[in-house]
Amino acid sequence: MDWNALRNKRTSVLGVSSLPKLQQQQAHIRFPQGGNYTLANDLFYAQTAPVESRASHYLSQHPLFCADWISGPAGELVALSSFREGFQNRIQVVSGQSRRGSGGIGEEDAGEASSRGLGVSAAGSPLFADGKHLPSNSSTISANDSFVFACAAETLVDYPVTSLQWEPRGHERLAASLEVLRLYQYSPEYGELVQTHLLANNSTAGGGSGSNSTDINTFPPVTAFDWNKSDPSLIITLSVDTTCTVWDLSRLHLLGKNDTAQVRTQLIAHDLEVFDVKFLHHSTNVFASVSNDGSMRVFDLRSLEHLTIIYEPSLATTDASLSPGLAGTHYNPQALLRLLALNEDQHHLATVGVNLNQVLIIDLRMPGVPVATIDGLFDGQSAAAINLIKWHPTKNLLATGGDDCQALVWDCSEQSPRPDRAIDTPVLAYSEDLEVNSVCWRRDSSWMGVVSGKGFQALHAG
Repeated sequence: MDWNALRNKRTSVLGVSSLPKLQQQQAHIRFPQGGNYTLANDLFYAQTAPVESRASHYLSQHPLFCADWISGPAGELVALSSFREGFQNRIQVVSGQSRRGSGGIGEEDAGEASSRGLGVSAAGSPLFADGKHLPSNSSTISANDSFVFACAAETLVDYPVTSLQWEPRGHERLAASLEVLRLYQYSPEYGELVQTHLLANNSTAGGGSGSNSTDINTFPPVTAFDWNKSDPSLIITLSVDTTCTVWDLSRLHLLGKNDTAQVRTQLIAHDLEVFDVKFLHHSTNVFASVSNDGSMRVFDLRSLEHLTIIYEPSLATTDASLSPGLAGTHYNPQALLRLLALNEDQHHLATVGVNLNQVLIIDLRMPGVPVATIDGLFDGQSAAAINLIKWHPTKNLLATGGDDCQALVWDCSEQSPRPDRAIDTPVLAYSEDLEVNSVCWRRDSSWMGVVSGKGFQALHAG
């Protein structure tokens, strides 16, 4: 198949028609196939079919925001969270069953899924653009398979979840940040999410399930967190009060009922609210954070009296430069919202700012100036903001999701002597009907998930 140009946006921005022709070997994308999909602009498949007829699709009753996907002893598990105003939000665990061969599902499977409240059909199989794919690390899920998803467990929470993550080692433990950090244990036998920890970003909160006696509404809300991949007993939380708190989850409860957590250290990380944090690859001591002050800072738990400012805006932040936001809050137009650490080395970080469609890639060995910029402007024809970024678990590929209703995958592996290299053409792309709120990768594989509206779409992006 010859893919020539990016398809038209679904928002009011102009379509992209002048990009260079993509190489045939780069056209690795998987779509739910069927008679209701039409080719648009020789590249992307415009979705004219209802979401109920898509393969590998899960439709929730609520608008979705966060997602994380693992494959473990309990099978394919996707954690999803809703985003609704008020005190009626949910965290769901969705179980996936793979279907062989054609990628579609049979009538019996469709009936089973329908009885569980899932809109699916056997209309067609997934389409692979050029018949090739990168091999998946999983020997059980092939490129010709698809998934049938159904809700396996859910729990009610008051506030929308800002970040959602399974334990890195693959155990069925789930962490979610909202007004506090809540940790859950998923029980596949009983279909339950049991809360085991309630961690407020305050050193006096104590931690563990026994901290419910303290009024958590008096603590500053948790904005994000990161679970250390090398040592899952370490987890770090951020807050609007400019602090970072490192928790130790390794200590056992005195009664032997639940794990408990203790504050290992707490520090003032930035001048304004801290928005995201990540441990560096294979490190249990070094982590980086981004903030409303527009800076990226690196800390070492072995030497907290020092910090390194890796990147900061060229113009200093002042009270006059802060723009009014919701509920009387203020945000800096130069604020950095999202942060990622590359899964291949300890040197590269990626970040995206507020209402921007450019991703900055920073090399810790060359602070101050991005070594590369992922440019979503498309020659000035798109102004849609990027909402989320996510590194591939084993490759130097970066997935983005934005307000242009597209999930894009960018190849960042090319090395260039120029310190300001621009990456302006994605290698993979997928379009939705609504804004893309989240993207996630299945652990150690080439499957990815896209969250848009009330739906979660699984794609083989190998």
